[in-house]
Amino acid sequence: MLFFLLMLFFTAYNLFFGRYNLTEIKKMKDNMGELDKKLKALKNENMKLEEELELAEKDSDFQLEKLVREKMQLQRPNERILLFKE
Repeated sequence: MLFFLLMLFFTAYNLFFGRYNLTEIKKMKDNMGELDKKLKALKNENMKLEEELELAEKDSDFQLEKLVREKMQLQRPNERILLFKE
């Protein structure tokens, strides 16, 4: 009987005050949910980048010109760039 009482005491102690108590486990689950969301967002971004890479490999001249015009805001001679505020 004493053995079972001691086991019950240590189990209850570990549930509330141990290293992996109930609050720590809840924090870990919340953190895991946030990490899953970040992982999904990164996977989506990775898929978009892979699609852009495939497009760049298929039609490299067009994609290169698009990149230069959009990101670097470069232009051809005798050409003007109009920038609009959003």
